[in-house]
Amino acid sequence: MKCLVTGANGFIGSNVVRKLMEKGYEPVAFVRNGSDIYNLRGEVEIRYGNLLDSDSLEKAMDGCKVVFHVGALYSFWARDTTIFYQTNVGSTIKILEIAKKKNIDRVVYTSTTGAIGLSRNENPIDETALFNPPPWYYDAWNLKDHYARSKILAQKEVMERVINEGLDVVIVCPSAPIGWGDYKPTPTGLLILKFLNREIPFYSDVGFSFVNVKDVADAHILALEKGRKGEIYILGGHNIKLSEFFSKISEITGLGKPINLGRHIPAFLGYVVGLILEIWARITGNPPIITRSQARASFLNLYYSSQKAQNELGYKITPLEYALKDAISYFIERGMVKKRIAKRLKIS
Repeated sequence: MKCLVTGANGFIGSNVVRKLMEKGYEPVAFVRNGSDIYNLRGEVEIRYGNLLDSDSLEKAMDGCKVVFHVGALYSFWARDTTIFYQTNVGSTIKILEIAKKKNIDRVVYTSTTGAIGLSRNENPIDETALFNPPPWYYDAWNLKDHYARSKILAQKEVMERVINEGLDVVIVCPSAPIGWGDYKPTPTGLLILKFLNREIPFYSDVGFSFVNVKDVADAHILALEKGRKGEIYILGGHNIKLSEFFSKISEITGLGKPINLGRHIPAFLGYVVGLILEIWARITGNPPIITRSQARASFLNLYYSSQKAQNELGYKITPLEYALKDAISYFIERGMVKKRIAKRLKIS
């Protein structure tokens, strides 16, 4: 069965392509002209186009029974913020409209846990928080982050079409994926890369749900095969603080850890620093180290429960060390780690 994968050369997308091939499906990789297709090595059909171009999307779906809409702009800053809504919301609407027109059997839509919410303490968030938020729930809309807001709006568009038009869509929400194929890299992968390149002098001890991207890719196929129409499945992983995350990288590489500031940075100071760095980023064109929305999030935790996906899909969470070693090896392979550091790294 042919399955179209948008964003197929990207981090999650390329892993979905590999997993589909492993499972005996026929993935069709949808990528932009001129894109880095290093992750698509092997016998995979590539169809070129643009997520915002209806004609190329329609042609790409020819002969396909399933669409995995993985493609998105995953970043916490852009000089022109409208690009988040054009890419993450606009493309999703186009894909759903064309999928309906071409009688696609099922769409698996890749959302994000940020579209569900965050935790004010160390209690995890699950899918019910969207409809019955617990006392520790924090609405990600209030972060004023354009990536999060665009994904929230896109997810609402998907749900409305499931309810009003009967489209067969399953929504999966990865938390903080790490591992093989993160070539840009994503903000999560950047934590690892900056650690390796000795570019994180200190940090605030935020909690994340780190997950192996291979587990996430596997869950996409499980969502196709076992997911219930219109349901949302959180694909979380290991709920740990950055201090433990960096300790694991240190154990693997032998590199020293940055300074842990805990959570003692005043909220106002973090906001001001984020504002100054955003202004400087607009001048230079280089992304800021931290944004105002990230400063707000530094007092929250991104902890999630994947119990629903485990129960209904058979979703499995593998040891974090596997993902870290995959990520480190990939960054070295792609020449993203400084040569003088890469030469002395011994992954244990």
